[in-house]
Amino acid sequence: MQFEPGIHQLTIGRQPFAGFPTPNSFVVVGNDSSILIDAGYDDENDHRERMTYIESLGAPPVSELIITHRHPDHGGGAAAIHAATGAALTCHPLDREAIERDRLQGRAPIAADVHGGEVRDLGGLTVEIHHAPGHTPGCLALYVPERGALFATDTVMGMSTTVLRPPEGDLRAYANTLESFRQIGAKTIYGGHGDPIADPAKRLDQLVRHREQREQDLLRVLGEGTYTVREIREIMYTGLPEVRWALAEDQLRTGIAKLIEDGAAREDGDRYTLAH
Repeated sequence: MQFEPGIHQLTIGRQPFAGFPTPNSFVVVGNDSSILIDAGYDDENDHRERMTYIESLGAPPVSELIITHRHPDHGGGAAAIHAATGAALTCHPLDREAIERDRLQGRAPIAADVHGGEVRDLGGLTVEIHHAPGHTPGCLALYVPERGALFATDTVMGMSTTVLRPPEGDLRAYANTLESFRQIGAKTIYGGHGDPIADPAKRLDQLVRHREQREQDLLRVLGEGTYTVREIREIMYTGLPEVRWALAEDQLRTGIAKLIEDGAAREDGDRYTLAH
């Protein structure tokens, strides 16, 4: 679906888990060339649907597929896209090994690393590449200044907060990335799942406040005793569906790791409490 001139969102494939939206990929179409952002799952039917949409555009060919991060719902279909279009595959070097091992599996090469700071001129539209760590070490975001459009992948979504799972998730890096997004001043954020975000400043403020509140909640619980991660989850995430327990516990582990790094918490076997 085209949301604004030259900006197309493709929402194709299965839900990562029950109740969580299908992944998005995007085509940015200039006068001279096009770029695909992410490639969804490695699924033959998904690939066929994705290629049907791309070919229907009658647009300049896709010259590059930028894989924003290592997860299967964003990089899984990259090898099939490369085979169909010849598009060069690029990613950040901190996620490259995982992408090559788990997603490409020798079926297609990474043509080049991108570190952040690179610009792609598509003719009439430009794509600025930003390193946006936190969700993964090598997570990328893309910005099209002519449209004020920020492609934030899973770092910012409108219908959910972002899961930061150890060992690849990093709360401190994530907070820094949110602040860098604030500085960009986008008009619209396109997330890795769900609908576009029409008020980026408001959503970014919500996410910053949410993380700050979660840290305060975690400090409060750890101040009341010594607990396992499961016990902390039971205290902090009451009423959470069982299908999301593992995600919540991973999120807690990432939060505890930050507190330990800050000197605010300590580990005692599989239990955690405040550092005194």
